[in-house]
Amino acid sequence: MKIQLIVIAFILSTFLLGGSCSQSTLDKESWQSDKLLVKYDSLKLPVDSTISAVGNYNHIYFQDSKGDSYLVLPNLNNELVYYDLGKKKLSLKVKFHREGPHGIGYIGNFNFYSDDTIIVKGSNPLENYLLSSNGKKISTYSTFKFTDFQSREILGQPTTNISIKDKYAIQFNQALLLKDFINNRKYFDLNSRVFSLLDLSNGNYSFLPVKFPKTMHNKNEYWDLFHFTPSTAIIDDKFYYTFPGSDSLYYYNINTKQVKQVSAPSTHSKNGNGVVVRKFTSLEEYFDVYAQNISYVKILADRKNGRIIRFIAHPTEKWKKSGNLNDVLISKPFSIQIFDSNLNLLGETNVFFENLYDFLDSFIGNKGLYISNNHPENAKIDERFLSYSLFKIKK
Repeated sequence: MKIQLIVIAFILSTFLLGGSCSQSTLDKESWQSDKLLVKYDSLKLPVDSTISAVGNYNHIYFQDSKGDSYLVLPNLNNELVYYDLGKKKLSLKVKFHREGPHGIGYIGNFNFYSDDTIIVKGSNPLENYLLSSNGKKISTYSTFKFTDFQSREILGQPTTNISIKDKYAIQFNQALLLKDFINNRKYFDLNSRVFSLLDLSNGNYSFLPVKFPKTMHNKNEYWDLFHFTPSTAIIDDKFYYTFPGSDSLYYYNINTKQVKQVSAPSTHSKNGNGVVVRKFTSLEEYFDVYAQNISYVKILADRKNGRIIRFIAHPTEKWKKSGNLNDVLISKPFSIQIFDSNLNLLGETNVFFENLYDFLDSFIGNKGLYISNNHPENAKIDERFLSYSLFKIKK
């Protein structure tokens, strides 16, 4: 159910606005000798009734000032749950208020400003909150008083997050929704800036000088919410971002203001960069458009080794055969690209087996790349545990 709601949030929100790559046929042994990744360990974390073993996408890998590592995620009780990765067990729960002077609604995206302060996006799409590690509100930051932001909500999705650099928080802001009176339709204005910069010392919001890709600026094309929703990561002074509907990978240097872009289409694409741009007029037609696209969905930062990894979802025929909503996202096969910190492509993995891993539920820790084994169609799921395979990045 949680996964279905996430997919619906991506897809139906767009619909209401008015060259296929086959699965790898490599056997398991040959895949595990991939030149870029090697599976060498696993991680199992026990869950209670407040945490689903499937579909936990809104989590943060956090290493405190003492060097202890945690996977932190929200549960159904509006708590942040801390799993100690060294001890492989739950170590702390922090309760957040939904109402009252310390209320934030429900926990959305979050990140750690320090060991004992957390920045959170709650239920109000125009606000962020700085909270203490015991759930008490320290500050409320609102975009409402800033003219450029009054119609630009702070958007939280499975692939978006809050990036922290010094005293700044960087987030994705929803594009303006405009009306085309001639054609009687609504569309997103993608000839606009993407990311807000929140100064946590004074509460001022501004926009980074970064726009959506130029290929998305044509008002005659119906870009859907999923394909222009970015994924972001940060290493030192560089803020990295990618858009599912473009093969390009970017960084913005926060100190020098330099923007760098590289085009890096999947090596498994049989049709240019694999992104199919076309209009759609029905929900079924939209699903079909997504199913046949290659989508450059998610990036993660390997800060320890100065690497950026990017997950690429590949076309699938399952939607046409099954009619299942989840098959347009969750069941797509995927590969992983690896870049150095200057955006030089080091290589791309083979295509992962279908329905074996849930790549949206992934993170990088000191020991390597963790990818969830709890794919919703994996028959071996044990509902008592969060389960991850641990991969070493060989490049």
